[in-house]
Amino acid sequence: MANTQPMDRQAVYDDYERARQTFRRLLDAATDADLARPTHGTRWTNKQLLWHMLFGYMIVRALLVLVRVFGRLPRSVGKAFARLLDAATIPFDFINYAGPVGAVKVHGPRRMGATFDFHHRQLTLSETARP
Repeated sequence: MANTQPMDRQAVYDDYERARQTFRRLLDAATDADLARPTHGTRWTNKQLLWHMLFGYMIVRALLVLVRVFGRLPRSVGKAFARLLDAATIPFDFINYAGPVGAVKVHGPRRMGATFDFHHRQLTLSETARP
């Protein structure tokens, strides 16, 4: 059953902005040694985990399109796609881990901050343009 309640867009934008400010604060406060430390609960360093968080913002616009498309298709199509995603779990897990490991070699903290700001701005603008 579809949710018929109107979405509080301002609350969503406020959450986007809080996430952006927190991300920038973490980057600005972290030393090179802090970023190189291993995280708790993952195999990544702090820098790799921050990049993984950034990547989430980089792909969210594409994911929103998928949600809109699958929301209009018959439920059976969505279920078939979900089965396909489940079947791809093992390769996805490897790519999900390896991506940040390689990405931080070219995305330093300054570039990560600028990239996060760019995608935050794009996400906010594209959602503002929606009726």
